[in-house]
Amino acid sequence: MSAVTRVLNLGRRTCRAQVPRMLGRRLESTYVRPATGVNPTYDEALKVIAEYKAQITAEADAAAKELKQAQDSGASGEKVSELKKRWFDLAVESEIRDSEVLWNAKMGKFDLSRPVYQHLKQKAWLARPLEVLMQRLLQMFVLPDLMDPRVVGIPESQLKISMPGALEAIEPGVVIDPKEAREQLEIELVTFREESRLHTLAMVDLDEPFEEQQTFREQFHWVVANLPFSMTKTKADFAEGDVLLPYIPPHPAKGTPTHRYAVVAFEQSDAGQTRISGVEASRNMVLHEFATKHNLRPVGISFFRATWNESVDEVYRDVLNLPPPSFGSMPKPRKNIGPDGRKISTYENY
Repeated sequence: MSAVTRVLNLGRRTCRAQVPRMLGRRLESTYVRPATGVNPTYDEALKVIAEYKAQITAEADAAAKELKQAQDSGASGEKVSELKKRWFDLAVESEIRDSEVLWNAKMGKFDLSRPVYQHLKQKAWLARPLEVLMQRLLQMFVLPDLMDPRVVGIPESQLKISMPGALEAIEPGVVIDPKEAREQLEIELVTFREESRLHTLAMVDLDEPFEEQQTFREQFHWVVANLPFSMTKTKADFAEGDVLLPYIPPHPAKGTPTHRYAVVAFEQSDAGQTRISGVEASRNMVLHEFATKHNLRPVGISFFRATWNESVDEVYRDVLNLPPPSFGSMPKPRKNIGPDGRKISTYENY
């Protein structure tokens, strides 16, 4: 281990020992930088960090100038991409050892206008959240029931579903009370791309009863096209898009098993530069056929589940103007299955 690494690591350990307080910065950072003049080793670490950051920042500034010159002179796309990657990597390296940056990322606070936070956000997404998402998509058969897993692949964008006004996103696959989703959901899509691209969002119930064939089929609850997303614009502003199908709340009918409700984000054609217009949509479309027809590429997905209760009948009467259907008695709930679909251990301390 080099001397630089040792002092940097010591500096981080010293920082973690402090009690945070609010500083009122743009990120509302809770980080408190330890006082200097107390620990000589920590003071030396700060000097090393500052010197290294100054060196890499100077290299990043030089790379930024070279990138701008290449763009102004009409250099090839390959050359511009190469220079942009070099600048981005240097910009990340210049701040990746900053203890405040690491603290903010650990607390889930990301300023996505800065490359270092873009890097840390994507790194965090590719770890546990993506693993949990893929596990539940496959275990609960959202894939392949909804789309071919080979087409979906590994989602490149992080999609989050939230109830209006909620502080936390819905964890993939959990069972919610249908009345919690009575109002239009809030969507966040982190694309990890600097440029703005147009997307189409679709919400689909995979388990709508199809009485004629005594089976289940897809039912579209919501489709909005032409929504712009980028690294710095992650919240869906539905006023900017075109609603192809207005939102209707989840309404799992009485006597049916737990329904799966998937929200899928598609990037539109020509790398998200082509708008969709003149599209006729229906509640009984098939998602993969709709995506193929309009050249839509899936880039993000999440889902939740819901089962019938009395609030569902209100949706049928007040929103759909239909009598509430009944397909028999409700299936008995399994006491050994948690709301996330995972089996509850019979051993208390396991």
